[in-house]
Amino acid sequence: MNTQPIGLFDSGVGGLTIMRELAAQLPNEHLIYLGDTARLPYGNKSPEAILRFAIDNSAFLLEQNIKLLIISCHTASSHAFHALKDSLPIPVLGVTEPGVQSLLRATRTKRVAVLGTAATIASGIYQSLIKLQDPNTQIFAISCPLFVPLVEEGLQDHQAAKLIAEHYLSSLRSQNIDAVLLACTHYPLLRATIQEVLGPSIQLVEPASSCAIQAKQLLTSLNLLNEVNRSPKYRFFASDDPEKFQHLAKIFFPHPIPHVFLRKLPL
Repeated sequence: MNTQPIGLFDSGVGGLTIMRELAAQLPNEHLIYLGDTARLPYGNKSPEAILRFAIDNSAFLLEQNIKLLIISCHTASSHAFHALKDSLPIPVLGVTEPGVQSLLRATRTKRVAVLGTAATIASGIYQSLIKLQDPNTQIFAISCPLFVPLVEEGLQDHQAAKLIAEHYLSSLRSQNIDAVLLACTHYPLLRATIQEVLGPSIQLVEPASSCAIQAKQLLTSLNLLNEVNRSPKYRFFASDDPEKFQHLAKIFFPHPIPHVFLRKLPL
């Protein structure tokens, strides 16, 4: 199984921030990425729908003979991680726990914020995990539902993005926080805008690096690392509009993307 690929799925291009770190830290590994653009965004869907999408995406990636599944979507991790981990025949990683660990390492004042989709914030998963690991941490959880469509439309540097970020985040400036978890893989693409609104002293935390490190540790412990020194293969699938996905993906993934395959959804 060592030379089999790692599979990742997200609702769109945001999970490429995770894939980018995997490519950097695991340079021999083959990677397969699925952007479920036909059902984007996940953040305003019901928990039942999110779980159904996650199961379907996982089944597709299993057909590609992956050796490890990474749920590179915070919303899907919040609602489907345990179900997939308990039911799939391969190891499964999410982004929730790496994100919490990175946030708690970053804060000194124990006053933090979590930015996520409406579904992620409503799930309470980050609030629960943070309190479980450090009950003294004060948490300000804010849903930012328009951030994902802004990124998917390529408007992360548009003035509209700053106006919307100001609308969502201005109240945090009076809360004396020192660290903010970007609990959606799309949000790092708005990092400069979020930093400008919150101020330069606030540390923005994203779990991509921690997630990649965790993947490497897991594969090592299971003797599943690909140690064949050759050029890895990266394959990309989108469930709608592969051309648009390819255009956006090239901006955020530093390796060539010659083709994006259409993954047709089941009727």
